[in-house]
Amino acid sequence: MEFQFIDNTNIDASARKTIRSSVMRGRNAGKTRPKRQPLQGRDPSKLRVLVPDVANINRKGVDRNGPDLEDPASRMLATVGNEFTVLRYPKPLDSHMQRIVRQFMDMTSAIIYPKDLCIDVKESYAIWFEFFQRDEAFFHCLLAMAQALSDWRQGGQGESIKVMRYLANTYRCINEKLKKEGTPDDATVAVVMSITMHNNLLRAPGGAKVHLNALQRMVELRGGLSSFSAMLLLHKICRTDIEFSLQSGSLPRFYRDEFPYVMMRSSPLWLDAAYEAFITTMNAQVYNLEIQSIFRDTLFVSKFLNILKATNQKLDPLVFQEMLISTGYRLMHTCPLDGVRILGLADNICHLALSALVATMLIRKSHSKLSYPFLAGLFRDTIASAMDDPTMDDNFLLWTLFVAGISVLNVKEDTWLQLNLRLLISRMKLESWQGAKIILRAYPWIDYFHDEPGREIWSVLVSN
Repeated sequence: MEFQFIDNTNIDASARKTIRSSVMRGRNAGKTRPKRQPLQGRDPSKLRVLVPDVANINRKGVDRNGPDLEDPASRMLATVGNEFTVLRYPKPLDSHMQRIVRQFMDMTSAIIYPKDLCIDVKESYAIWFEFFQRDEAFFHCLLAMAQALSDWRQGGQGESIKVMRYLANTYRCINEKLKKEGTPDDATVAVVMSITMHNNLLRAPGGAKVHLNALQRMVELRGGLSSFSAMLLLHKICRTDIEFSLQSGSLPRFYRDEFPYVMMRSSPLWLDAAYEAFITTMNAQVYNLEIQSIFRDTLFVSKFLNILKATNQKLDPLVFQEMLISTGYRLMHTCPLDGVRILGLADNICHLALSALVATMLIRKSHSKLSYPFLAGLFRDTIASAMDDPTMDDNFLLWTLFVAGISVLNVKEDTWLQLNLRLLISRMKLESWQGAKIILRAYPWIDYFHDEPGREIWSVLVSN
């Protein structure tokens, strides 16, 4: 038997292609190739994305100038994984700064949208990444904020040379943009808002005021807060405004009250919280109707969030922001901290305590304090008068003193606060933190923000 071998020495490229095609038809006989699914049609939860869940963003809530998932650049952003290296920026970005920026964005997201309370909002990165890639002013601004955080973590004081250089480039780019633009876009507004917040964190109200004036003018040029369709940016503008008012004592520049009453009143907690708030405020002699209303809403939010946390449920982060922003604006407009305070003693104390409570939830967790000189001074004066008034409710005063210690006064260094707390605890015959907490939770008290620093205050009182 002779073996016949194929002589392929003289086969050209066309013949090779024909042979391969014939072989593959045999191997794939009866098989069908699955149709490739377009990106927009895939299950968003299955995508491996740089901005997690970016495909889940509600189109109605996305800024008209923001990232468009139909745009090729946005599709690329949604599929590149967790690497910065494949993205293009206005200026080169080395791996060290990539890591610092990622850490900064993770930290700010966790502070603004507490993970124990809110549904994950990693898609919030989308709008900031879009600005970061296409807008040079925002690019330098974000680098300045991220570098400042990195410096602070390493024990730095004030602004480093790197931060100053980034800020100088930010100001240069902003000035160039404003000369060309008739109306500032979202990225420009975001830059000015960020620098204002940066000055708030540095306890530099003078610098913050200058930039807040510019922010106010830009918002006016845009047609007011209602012109911003990007809710993430809108909420940050409001938070920055409220934070400055709490620090400086001045009246806020803006106003927004979108408290989610429809959701609240559909909850079985609403009627009980409203009744408890009425009884509690009457016992505390808080008679101002607006302050009673804010107290009721804040008490409901506290109970609602505490139950969600205990049952491992979470709230829509945008709803949480509306609760916080509405409460802050209503308090500041009811009675500005640096204005003439014509409230009764109990009304005054309740207003200050609720304002301090808002301060514990804005930019940081409650045990990291910023400087609130107006709040601190007003607290001392009003509480001193209340402690000498035998008609004041001790439960109400205990809550007020704890809130003051969590927010604006340092119980470890403040002998005045320690003395009054010990006097009150002795008078009420409280023997444990658990006993004190039962009383505190009858008032606005959110476990996530207030339990840890409250326990620390108790420890200081029993250890000395």
